[in-house]
Amino acid sequence: SDLTELGMRFAAIGTICFGIGVWLARFSKVEVTEYRSVNREYFWVFCLIAGWIFIYGLSSLHSIPSLGAAVDKGGAVWMLGVMLGLRAAVLRSDFKWVGIWLAALMVYPVLMLLLGGFLSYGTTTIIIVLSVLTISIRSHWRVAAGIIVVAVLGFNLFLSYFQHRDEIRDAVWGGAPLEDRIDASMNMFRDFEWFDPSNEMQLIALDLRLNQNYFVGLAATRIRDGKVKYLYGRSLWEGLLSLVPRILWPDKPVFAGSPGIVAEMTGLILSESTSWGVGNVMEFYINFGIPGVVVGFLVLGWLLGMLDQKAALAEADGDFGRLFLFFLPAVALIQPNGSMVELVGGSAAALVAAHGWKWAWVLWTRQGAHAVMMRNA
Repeated sequence: SDLTELGMRFAAIGTICFGIGVWLARFSKVEVTEYRSVNREYFWVFCLIAGWIFIYGLSSLHSIPSLGAAVDKGGAVWMLGVMLGLRAAVLRSDFKWVGIWLAALMVYPVLMLLLGGFLSYGTTTIIIVLSVLTISIRSHWRVAAGIIVVAVLGFNLFLSYFQHRDEIRDAVWGGAPLEDRIDASMNMFRDFEWFDPSNEMQLIALDLRLNQNYFVGLAATRIRDGKVKYLYGRSLWEGLLSLVPRILWPDKPVFAGSPGIVAEMTGLILSESTSWGVGNVMEFYINFGIPGVVVGFLVLGWLLGMLDQKAALAEADGDFGRLFLFFLPAVALIQPNGSMVELVGGSAAALVAAHGWKWAWVLWTRQGAHAVMMRNA
């Protein structure tokens, strides 16, 4: 529809500005003069196991205000371990360890699908981890070919998943046995079909998934017609309020999921029992229009570019404690369908978790060094 097309135009503007923001963060290149030799394999395994413990072993803590957010964001360290381990294996052409790290990468997406019924969260982690390969592989042609292959396969896999999504979620949310969930999930591979523009079911699935663009276009049209007004920074202010821990402010009026703001700006009646993410594009636009989209994505791109570069420098220097402080907040900022409340609050929670991991890593390495000294004594 025209509304979906309008939303896609704003998303395109945001994408370009995001890329410029990342480029600005890298404008003054910082050369790594020395790649410090440390036991990186030990660190990778630490991140992987510790992250899985946080995600699966401490899942009961997610319902506790503030603490649950820190545990949730802190669990992302498993991605750091897999990312660095996979990159090293690819660079030395060690196909055995490439396979091992790829298997470790797939644990979270598979369990998220079988236990939660969601494919998007697992896809996000795969993109984050594999993105490091695009700057590690020196051949631009290989990178371009790899991106095209992943994009085409991902697009077609989405179409198959979306047509079986209700079946999968009925099995998962209905508490079906694990074998039934696996069987329902495997149907999207059994019935896999390449994209066909004449396939009405695929077109319906694609159009439904473009609903975020539709929301953006609808909100922009209502603002243009005078049915609603720009927020002029109101939701950005709510993002700042999210920095106050809910454990200190139990009645804090801001929540993740943003159903209120989406309903207000689109005029749609939305269920309060599910999340309706406002998304970066819509939130920047409904606050200040196209200038909000331009500036918002420039800043977001600059922040991620800066954090990514500092994380890379910390890793090269072997300062893994400092690496946590940049990697986890950066991952928390990657929420294209989230609200400013989720971006700001999630990044703050991630920073708290990062300080906890820094302390744990220092303590762990000190105890390891002490044990080695005792054995040698």
